[in-house]
Amino acid sequence: MATSSKPSTATRRLARLVAALNVRAHPLAHFAVNLIVPWDLWFAERFRLLHREIADRLPVWIDRLARVEAAAALAHCADTHPDWVYPRIEIQSGSGEVRVDVNALGHPLLPAASRVTNDFTLAGLGATAIITGSNMSGKSTFLRTLGVNLCLAEAGGSVCAKGWRSPWMRLYCCIRVEDSLDGGISYFYAEVKRLKRLLDAAREVERPPVFFLIDEIFRGTNNRERLIGSRHYVRALGESHGLGLVSTHDLELVKLEGESDRITTHHFRETVDEGGLAFDYRLRPGPCPTTNALKIMAREGLPVPEESDPPSIRS
Repeated sequence: MATSSKPSTATRRLARLVAALNVRAHPLAHFAVNLIVPWDLWFAERFRLLHREIADRLPVWIDRLARVEAAAALAHCADTHPDWVYPRIEIQSGSGEVRVDVNALGHPLLPAASRVTNDFTLAGLGATAIITGSNMSGKSTFLRTLGVNLCLAEAGGSVCAKGWRSPWMRLYCCIRVEDSLDGGISYFYAEVKRLKRLLDAAREVERPPVFFLIDEIFRGTNNRERLIGSRHYVRALGESHGLGLVSTHDLELVKLEGESDRITTHHFRETVDEGGLAFDYRLRPGPCPTTNALKIMAREGLPVPEESDPPSIRS
C-alpha cells in the first residue's frame, strides 16, 4: 500500500513539509541551513512527489469530507429543531399516483414565534396549483418554503413541518431570474430560457417527475402577451411528467381551473384595518378576491385614485 493511501498519512507528511519550508520565515537560519545543505530544493522536491502521489486521490477525499460535513449539518439541524419531522420519500414504481402531501409546513429560516404554517396537497402528474394573492401576502415565500423543504427532504434531513410525504422528484424553479448586461440577455429572455429548460425536463417521462415552482410567470412582458403565454404554458405543464405551483397576479389565469381537473387555484389575502394592511399568510382555496397595489401606493403618497371595491374576475 502506498505511503499516502490514507488522508491522515498524507496530511501528516504535508504538515512536516510545510514546517520544514517555513524556515524561510527566519532569514538568518534559512541562510545558514542552505549553506550546509540544499534545504529548499530537497523539501520542494519532496513536496512535488507528495503532490504527484495524492493528485488522483485528493478529489475523492474532498468529496468524502464534503459528504460527512453535509450529513453533520443535517444532523445538527435536526437536533436543534426537535419539532421538525423526517419526511416520507417514496420511490415511484409502475402507475402509482404521484402525490405531495404536507402538513403544517413552514419556512425553516423564519423564527418559530412568527412562522405561519400551511397544509398543502398536490396529487397526480400534471397537477398545477395557480397561486394568486395581493402584494406581500406570501406567494413567493410559500413557493420558497416548498422548495427549500424539498431540498432538505431529499438530502436526508428533517423538514420544517409536522408531516411530509412525497415521491422522489427533480426540483426545477423559475424564481429570482436575473438579466445579464454582459450577455445581452434581458430579464424576459432569461425567464423564457429557464422556462424552456423546465418544460423540457418535465417532458422526460423516463426520469423521476419534476416538481416545478414558478414565481410571477412572464412578468417581464406586457399584459396581453403575458396572459396568452401563461395560459398555453400552464396547459403544457398540465400534460407533462411533473407537478407544481405557478404564482401570478393575472386573475384571468385562474379561469384555467374550469378547463382541466388537473389545475387548482389557491390564494393569499390581506385585511384592511385602522392600522393599515394586515396579512395572515394563510393559504386558502380559490382565486384571490382582493388586491392591494393601489392601497400600498396611496399609503406611500403616490398620486393614485381611491379604490373601494375589490376587482371581480370576469367570466
